[in-house]
Amino acid sequence: MMQRTMVAVSVLAAAVLAAAGFATWRAASGSAETGTPLTDAAVRAEPGRGGEPGGAAAREVPAPVLDRLRASADATVLAILADGVVTRDEVAGAFAAADACTRSAAAEVGGVTIGPATFTDPDGVISFGGASSASKEALDRVGSAHLACVERLFSPVLEAWQAGPAYAAHQAAWDRMAECLAAKGYATRPGMDLRQMAEAVGPGAPAGDVAACQAAARQ
Repeated sequence: MMQRTMVAVSVLAAAVLAAAGFATWRAASGSAETGTPLTDAAVRAEPGRGGEPGGAAAREVPAPVLDRLRASADATVLAILADGVVTRDEVAGAFAAADACTRSAAAEVGGVTIGPATFTDPDGVISFGGASSASKEALDRVGSAHLACVERLFSPVLEAWQAGPAYAAHQAAWDRMAECLAAKGYATRPGMDLRQMAEAVGPGAPAGDVAACQAAARQ
């Protein structure tokens, strides 16, 4: 009997920052691929009010993230993002939808057993059930379907939930970088994230300008 671990993509603050543009300018190492199976799905966010993880029941999604997610979102996800706010219940519902999607695919393929999924909290441990089958081909088919289910139904919602704390932690530095670049003649302004600044600066900008402003932002 062959087994495969299938878990939710861990869209951590680092992944949100990469989406915001860190990967573009190599200001942070690594990236997260939406829907990639991992062996450890532990997701931890910054403590919320009262010292408890994610104390808020709802979080406003930063405008740049909201615009990007809406541009390619599934209709189900679009409905969740319509008000610009994501709630804990909506994250849980998106997880359940992706899990149901995976189980439907397993039933269609046949010969694949899916274990129980674990969703305790959007800032806690999030993992989909492992799959087992005597057929590698069946496992591969269900694994591919699982990734598509997660990418379409869950990852954008989890990213939207986690984006707010990540942006709050880094926006001041981004604003300093935007001001530095603006002083060098680029069309940047406070309030932009790194993806927006990268687009404003363009690929032909001297590397020294970007590096100098990155250094200024870290001070």
